Amino acid sequence: MSNYAMILNNDTEVFNTIVADDSFIMDGYYFIKIESGVFCQSGMFYNKDDGLFYDDASFDVINGVPQ
Repeated sequence: MSNYAMILNNDTEVFNTIVADDSFIMDGYYFIKIESGVFCQSGMFYNKDDGLFYDDASFDVINGVPQ
C-alpha cells in the first residue's frame, strides 16, 4: 500500500489523496505515487515535467515557497 495523488485524466489538479495498492485503477483518473518526504494534498497541481506538486496551476509555488 502506498499514498497516491488522484488526478482527473487530462488535468493537473489533485482531486484527492488516497492509500491504495500499487495496482489500483479507476476510470477517469490517473494516480501518482507520493514519495516519502513529498508534500501533496487535494487542490495542489502536478507538474509532469518535473514530477513535483505545486500550490498553483502555473507551477510557481511549492508549499508557500516561490520557486
